Amino acid sequence: MLKVGFWFDVPANYSGGINYIKNILYALSLVNDEAVCPYIFFPNDIPQNIEEQFIPLATVVKTKIIQRGTVLWFLNKVLYKVFGSMILINALLKSHDIEVLSHVWFTYKGRIPFRLIGWIPDFQYLHLPEFFPDIDTYKETRQNQNIISQSEIVILSSHNALEDFKSIAAPEHKSRGTVLQFVSQTSNIVSPKTISLQSMEKKYGFKGKFFFLPNQFWKHKNHMLVLQAVKLLKDKGVDVLLLCTGALKDLRIKNIEYIDGIYDFVNNNLQAQVKILGHIDYSEVLVMMKNSLAVINPSRFEGWSSSVEEAKSMGKTIILSDIGVHIEQNPPNGRYFDPDDVLGLSIILEEIWFTPTGISQEKAEEKARQLLHKRTIEFGNNYLKIIKDVEQRAKPCTDSLVSRCNI
Repeated sequence: MLKVGFWFDVPANYSGGINYIKNILYALSLVNDEAVCPYIFFPNDIPQNIEEQFIPLATVVKTKIIQRGTVLWFLNKVLYKVFGSMILINALLKSHDIEVLSHVWFTYKGRIPFRLIGWIPDFQYLHLPEFFPDIDTYKETRQNQNIISQSEIVILSSHNALEDFKSIAAPEHKSRGTVLQFVSQTSNIVSPKTISLQSMEKKYGFKGKFFFLPNQFWKHKNHMLVLQAVKLLKDKGVDVLLLCTGALKDLRIKNIEYIDGIYDFVNNNLQAQVKILGHIDYSEVLVMMKNSLAVINPSRFEGWSSSVEEAKSMGKTIILSDIGVHIEQNPPNGRYFDPDDVLGLSIILEEIWFTPTGISQEKAEEKARQLLHKRTIEFGNNYLKIIKDVEQRAKPCTDSLVSRCNI
């Protein structure tokens, strides 16, 4: 049995990463022929509710090496920065007999004691550098090139991303890129507690029908266009309700003017039409999505949109920007608009606001449920094939971590 590890060295409130790994482990569990034993390594202070969601899907290992602010975390950072050493991480992984690291974001300095499956979620910094002034495009590309050179296979979430991959990969590494389009679960792997719409209305202070925008408040997510469309409707006497959830701060940039501008626009123009709820529990996100008139994703760039996939899995109507990856995702109940066209979006919103859903929505949900299992099986098989392809390749150095393989 091949032991495959996932190293989750990101903040616990990075819901997109949590849900992505959870979805991939769930899909793997449906097709795993006992050839693969997955492990996930979490910080020691991972919230219990998150840990519990992973226990049926993988062996959960908690460690202070990932827990920010601990002595081991600090020591690991110093060892890597000063000596290029990952001896603490390597020793922990070796103690659990991990042979393959999947979805690796970091790079090694020196020889590599494991087989690596890299993961680059997207290349938005190449397309929208003006939205990420704190990111050094050259350094980001070099980091991605190092991931590519050290990995036996690099997972990309879309064919769109694969083209960007090929644009930066060395000629001898271009064949390492592979597309794995993930499928989002909306009932099988979320918290089992039942949440009523009525309890959500009471908790968050809204009532009646609404549109739902569950994107992080990052500048390229293009929230302002939707707010301007809602204001356009308000000015003509059409009051819609928009609920927004997601992290309020982009950790990659220092500037907070974007979210401040969002709040100012809402407070000055749309206090009755828009509610910004921030980061909420994922189970609540799914309840809101299920009960919304439609999901909105106005983003200017995506690797492979989770909200689009979740809407597909529920059979929801989704109103989305006509960027390449959204077109590639091809939701059956999608309505596309230009991400710069406020008027065009407002027309779609008004049409859906006054159009009854009725039985057609019920049929859409039933059809989505029927397709979800098939799509998930295909997703799991595609990932299992990637693992087995890597397993068949020559193993890297397995000598003592403190001798010739010391890194």
